[in-house]
Amino acid sequence: MTASTGTTPPADAGGVVRYGGDLRVTLPTSMSRPARLTLEQELLDQAGAERVGDVDFSVVADRAADLREILSRPWPAGRFDWVWDIGADAAAQRSASIQSAVDAVLEGKLPVLDQIDEMLLAAGFTRKLLPAQRGAVEQLVAARGGGNFSVPGSGKTTMTYAVFALLRAAGAVDRMLVVAPQSAYEAWAGEATDCFAEGEQPLVEIVPAAPRRRSDVLVFNYERVAKGSLRALIDGWAHGRRLMVVFDEAHRAKRGVAGLHGAGALDLASMAAVRLVLTGTPMPNGPDDLAAVLDLAWPGQGARLAHPHTAGASRSWVRITKDELELDAAEMIIQPVRLDDSHARIYRTVADGLLADPDLLERFPGLLARAVSRLIACASNPLLLADADDNGLMWPEELPLTENLASVLGNLGASARPAKLLAAARLAAEHADAGTKVVVWSNFLGNIRELERLLSPYGTAVITGAVPQRDDAAVTDRRRELQRFRGDADCTVLLATPQTLGEGVSLHKAAQAQVHVDRTYNAGLFLQAMDRTHRVGMPEGTHATVTVLSAVGTIDEQVDASLRAKIAAMDAMLADPTLARLAGVNSGPAAELFAPAELRELLGHLRGQAVARS
Repeated sequence: MTASTGTTPPADAGGVVRYGGDLRVTLPTSMSRPARLTLEQELLDQAGAERVGDVDFSVVADRAADLREILSRPWPAGRFDWVWDIGADAAAQRSASIQSAVDAVLEGKLPVLDQIDEMLLAAGFTRKLLPAQRGAVEQLVAARGGGNFSVPGSGKTTMTYAVFALLRAAGAVDRMLVVAPQSAYEAWAGEATDCFAEGEQPLVEIVPAAPRRRSDVLVFNYERVAKGSLRALIDGWAHGRRLMVVFDEAHRAKRGVAGLHGAGALDLASMAAVRLVLTGTPMPNGPDDLAAVLDLAWPGQGARLAHPHTAGASRSWVRITKDELELDAAEMIIQPVRLDDSHARIYRTVADGLLADPDLLERFPGLLARAVSRLIACASNPLLLADADDNGLMWPEELPLTENLASVLGNLGASARPAKLLAAARLAAEHADAGTKVVVWSNFLGNIRELERLLSPYGTAVITGAVPQRDDAAVTDRRRELQRFRGDADCTVLLATPQTLGEGVSLHKAAQAQVHVDRTYNAGLFLQAMDRTHRVGMPEGTHATVTVLSAVGTIDEQVDASLRAKIAAMDAMLADPTLARLAGVNSGPAAELFAPAELRELLGHLRGQAVARS
């Protein structure tokens, strides 16, 4: 039977009630056991339901169209009446609308846009688009949303303002809400000025405490979006208006409802008439990431669009490659670094200690992740394991501390000579002597501090999470450090953590070289960092180089293999020849493995578990 609207189902009917972002489905009490078991399986398998009681199930509101289709089937659900409350019924209508829009995209039934340049000028957008950018804008406007997975430096912010201008001129949207990392604030404010004619520029507010009603664009970060209080603020600003919601660096919300960023982002997506997701790394660890990102653009449809066998799925996103931008490929160099005997002995001892209870690591993934961090840290600088400011690297209480290990950890300062830091310092000195600048990356604050000491003759700029975004009262901030690196000839080195500066910032006009002291299993973090210095607009005659320091015989080699596998998987989905070249980087002859068999076993396990940890 067809579903009806209402609030209280009769005794022999089922009910669907909305609770926030979920629908609660209550099965009829008179349903026979075989029928109930069949329906339960359909709900679990085809609507992503979760059991919350003997006859109650929870389904996310974005899957409401799937739920309605299941409950409308002749058997087993169709034998009963289903009473939907007003909120659940509205969710089903919205879900069906999005599903229809996706069907049109998959089938290629999109309108053809003519005279896009003239339309942009009429909308006040005066920046001239490159051919590849124009094609991407046309597709996103025709589809009324989607993903822009173009490489960093391809002008995703510019393209988004062009999409906004065209959709607003067409009456499809009125205002734009942007969720972006703090490092991207400068771009969203600056591009609004650069893309539009005088007097036609949208009014942009960055993280306002109380947005002005007349503002055209609001920009918030993912941390603010995770707070429920923001929803009421945006509701007031957006009341009666059609919103275009943009998720910049959308991979930050790839955990979906399982993460604070993802849950907040999905909540905002439900408010939008049009949704765009922007990221150059839509699947840093695998297809599940791609599904989560696409779920923001097309709520409830992400898994379908990310499935490799869904015909036409690539029409739901655009990707401009570096080849299409006629940008020369960056030179990727894996530079092996041999540890001295003392450092190698420390590494082996730490590895043995971490493997003292392999079953414990297997039972507790969080402990396994901490073990990985310690191995990566130890391969670069054993002194990090004695860093009292970083509790994450201190020896875990859950693992036994042998007398030999205690002795090694207690005498790190007397015996350690971190070869990778010395290699990074030599490379930085070579660039300074040649009159060029370089960006040096490390994931560990202890390495940044030590490199700052080693590289002090080069006027080193430093940006980490401990440096405020913008604070005139502070000794320095990220804005001033970036200005110094970009404009001061005596500042030839920028030290940074990829977690802080890997997104939203352009460094390519100041430096075209970078050095990675260490890397994690997070492929997206590495690719984003690499693209800070390899972008459109590099000075004529320059060439980008990326040097990765890899400690021979350590976890560094496993990290490299894992990253190349992830990049290859991303290439297979996105068909980007740049990624294919990176995935095929030759890391040189096989290293001499001196780690014990137990360590090799752990590293083999880590290869299989890297996606979950990173």
